Amino acid sequence: MTGDLRYEDPRLVREPMTVAAGPPGSVLALLGRMSKSAFQGRKLGEAFDAWKRMIEGDSVICLGYAASMSSAGMWPLVTWLVERGYVDVLASTSANITEDLLDLMEDTRVYRVDPEHVDDRALAEKGYYRFYDHIVSSKKYDQMETLVTGRFFDELAETWRKPTIPTSRLLYELGLWLDAKGFPKSILATAARCQVPVFCCGLPDGPIGEGYSTCSKAEQAPVVDFFKDYRIATDIMDNAMTSKRGTSVVFLGGGVPKDFLQITATSVRTRHGNVDATPHKASIQITTDNTVFGGLGGATLATECISWGKEAHGSDNVMCFADVTLALPIICQGLAEAFGPGHRRDRAKPLKLAEVF
Repeated sequence: MTGDLRYEDPRLVREPMTVAAGPPGSVLALLGRMSKSAFQGRKLGEAFDAWKRMIEGDSVICLGYAASMSSAGMWPLVTWLVERGYVDVLASTSANITEDLLDLMEDTRVYRVDPEHVDDRALAEKGYYRFYDHIVSSKKYDQMETLVTGRFFDELAETWRKPTIPTSRLLYELGLWLDAKGFPKSILATAARCQVPVFCCGLPDGPIGEGYSTCSKAEQAPVVDFFKDYRIATDIMDNAMTSKRGTSVVFLGGGVPKDFLQITATSVRTRHGNVDATPHKASIQITTDNTVFGGLGGATLATECISWGKEAHGSDNVMCFADVTLALPIICQGLAEAFGPGHRRDRAKPLKLAEVF
């Protein structure tokens, strides 16, 4: 039992999720069987099939990345998807594109705890922050906010000469900075190297906001232009949707990342005078949100989203009601086995980052 062990016991270290080599066809065969089963096992198999077809096709693949997934160790799977060309556009929460640094900082570990038998007051006294069933040193987390993101803003204030900067450009610059500072495996550094634009509407809601508020040159740093991001994302959607490529979306969770990728797609229609809808060609959402409580981040894919012109009727629109920490490792393992260890999706980017910015 994890509750019987000390917080820093080596047996409680939370390991980030990675793709294993494994016996050929093991998970791939399982997913094939699951797609012919029932309930969410069937939906997981269908989600895998739809994702595989996206990769085999030409569409621009957009990934929405929400909930507390990087702190849970899912971030290596996201970088793996980006490196293999399976993601062309990333929309994320602020925490997910910074809390991966916890696994990459020297002498920082995330530990597992028993959420049913943990004393949060004791955790606070001993200097830990809790994410449901895993914890991290509050000192290390604060260092990540101030010594990493804070230093970036100080340097940006000295090098960026324009009064404003779009979020996607700021995150690109942060990715290059992290790459140079010894964090090449981070999501933002990987995205920058792979020329994948990253959008984050809720940028202050996380370590980046804390880093900005504590840096010494915050007043000299450029103002983040979120409306410019909206235009940049709509340009990307427009470029793909008005060509033969089209766009596809995968949502890990829902929330603002999902809404952003959905509404910028519908803005293409508005841009062209409210003519025919320009929906995504295919879509997948993995979530535990229920449709009846209004928290699904823009409605279900195969029903309500069609009425808005966000998704195409009759296409691959798969709702899988499952925990992302269950579904994503299985799907990624299946993709690794289906395409092989050295596979890379070689498709032209929707727009070169030089044009995006």
